[in-house]
Amino acid sequence: MGVYSEINLNEINEILKYYELGNAVSYQATITGISNSNFKVVLTSGKEVLLKVSNDKTIEQLENEQRILQVLEKYNYLHSLHPIQTIQGKPIYHHKNYFGVVFPFINGLPPIIDNSAIAQIGKALGELHSLEIHKEDLATIRPHDLVGYGGLHIQDYIEQPNCAPDFKDAFLKIFPQGLNDIPYDIFPAGIIHGDLYFDNSLFHEGKLVTLIDFEQSGRGRFILDLGIALSGSCLNSSRDNLDLALARHFIKGYEQIRPLKAIEREYLMMAVKVGFFSIGLWRIKRFLEGNLDESKRYNYRELLERCLNFDKAFKNEVYF
Repeated sequence: MGVYSEINLNEINEILKYYELGNAVSYQATITGISNSNFKVVLTSGKEVLLKVSNDKTIEQLENEQRILQVLEKYNYLHSLHPIQTIQGKPIYHHKNYFGVVFPFINGLPPIIDNSAIAQIGKALGELHSLEIHKEDLATIRPHDLVGYGGLHIQDYIEQPNCAPDFKDAFLKIFPQGLNDIPYDIFPAGIIHGDLYFDNSLFHEGKLVTLIDFEQSGRGRFILDLGIALSGSCLNSSRDNLDLALARHFIKGYEQIRPLKAIEREYLMMAVKVGFFSIGLWRIKRFLEGNLDESKRYNYRELLERCLNFDKAFKNEVYF
């Protein structure tokens, strides 16, 4: 559960004074969020909002995330939440030791994984990657490298003396030649989500309502975003490897909107492996090297296991 900050109703009402929303009458913690505290708040009007308290970011990092959501709203992207503005017209609040964001509350839950749900998630990612964003707006978006980990960052990490030994061993087994020679600059780029695991989507009555947690979004290569999404959304029933049938439905949904370039299809199997390591390194930084949640200290290891299983099962063959 994403609850790392203790908060009471009086404190919530103090925060709500920064908004034209009225008072809260009740609240409860939500199950979403691996590195934030999230609360469903019921207002006196009967409306519901989602109050997020940031636990692992600076105010600047949170502002950059909201900037991305504002750009997505400007370009009519239908699968992202948009922050409610404070009375002063700001996307985030700062009250005493708390800062965060308030969103409209969306009724929905992460999906039961099946072909239909996966295809809808893939289609939503295709729509994100198809946005034609003006250069001036794109320039205001942070690089993904500031909040996430691509191939070069992973390569750099395994060369550091503090690299987790099992992470390094798995990396060298799967990428014995490393990742320095990948032609990164030739891949199409734009705004990427950066963490599109299936539980970062909300569904209602079998239909995708929204994507959530754009905390690792930014300007980046679509191929990395695809690798992360496939590695986190298309798992088999044992949750220890990729389900290729699901992955194909994901790609089918994606290509309804944006057909893959030949170079992207060529590198897609590799991108899935990089995706496992990318989120694995994110978890290491938050939970092994950081102290956000002791119970998640070694949860990066499940991603190493999945990646090793994937590499063993499918090796260098192209299945997409």
